[in-house]
This record gives sequence, C-alpha cells and structure tokens, in this order.
Amino acid sequence: MTSATINGGARQPVGRRYRRRAVLRTSAAAGGLWAGVLALFALLAGCAGLIGTHDVDISESQLTLLLARQFPMERKVMEVVDLSITNPVLTLIPQGNRVGTELDVAAVDRLFGNTASAHVKLDYGLRFQPSDHTIRMTQVRVRELTLASGSSNLHGAAQRIGGLVAEGALENLVIYRMKPGQADEMDRLNLVASPITVTPQGLHMTVSPKPG
Repeated sequence: MTSATINGGARQPVGRRYRRRAVLRTSAAAGGLWAGVLALFALLAGCAGLIGTHDVDISESQLTLLLARQFPMERKVMEVVDLSITNPVLTLIPQGNRVGTELDVAAVDRLFGNTASAHVKLDYGLRFQPSDHTIRMTQVRVRELTLASGSSNLHGAAQRIGGLVAEGALENLVIYRMKPGQADEMDRLNLVASPITVTPQGLHMTVSPKPG
C-alpha cells in the first residue's frame, strides 16, 4: 500500500482574530492539497503492473484553510431575509465521522428593516463527488443556535434561519474542486475514490482502480 500524505501545520481556528492570516495562506494551501494525489498519479502511470489501493490524507489545518476560503458567504432566504455567514471555526468529530463548524450569522429582513445576529453550531459529513471531482458537505445539521441580538420579529424565526443556513446555504457546499488537468488524469487512469473518513488528524480516503 502506498501512502500519499498532505502535510499541514498545527491546528489553527479561523475566527476574527485568525482570519487574515488564514486568507493569506489559503491559496498556497489549496494549490498543494492534491500534490500527494498527483504524485500518486505519476506512480500509477509508471507502474501499471503494481496498481492497487493507495491512501490520501488531508490534514486538519489544510481542511481549515479550504473551509475559510468559502467565507464570508451571502445568501437570500424566504425571499426577504438576507443572510451573511462568517467566521467559521472547525473541529473534527472522528467518532461520528463528521466535521463540526461554528459560524456567525447576521440576518436582515429587507421588507421591514429588522436585523438579528446569531451563533450557529453545526456538523456535517464530507463526500467526494466523482461527476465533477469535488469534495462537498453532506447531511448538514444544526446542533445549536444562539440568537445574540436583534428585533423580536426575527427572534421568532431563529430556528428557521438556522435550518436555512444548514439546508439552503451549506448542504452540498463545494469545499474543494480539482483542477481540470487533475480531474482528467484521474479519469484517464480509471481511478475512483472511497468514501471520506474523518480521523483525529484530518480526512482520509483511498484511491484505487475502478472495478472491472
């Protein structure tokens, strides 16, 4: 078994205090995410007779930076409510094979001018989508929503807002998309990726030839 590991640094939450540093590092981090996979492609292309199952690992810090790249996020829900979703802080939940994230949400009712802010805790799984070679959030669910401030009209909609954040804004959200050349190489070599597993260190999946 061959192992391709994408190394990362120590765990770094992404919040207001850390955001600028994370953004500056994101471009390099995203570019290096599939470096191990490309090395694996080269190995497979040169050793066709030794093709088997190979490991790919994505560190927690790498995943943190990829998530930070998606924010701030702006969404419109219920036709009249504008949501601004910011400051993701990531944690791993290996025992549930899920990822936890805390977010700040600001809501504005454009019809009446009401505003509210909330802190949302949610968790989700991650999956590799072979049709477009992406890593996406899946089965997003809100664990806790705390309304920090705002008008009473939006207080009553707090749980609906939390559900809409999970279902409307984040379900199937693309965390990473392979570059066209990388995706073409994966298809050319007839490789498929296993389901993604959350570990105490990050994410793990295997890449192997397509059966048959």
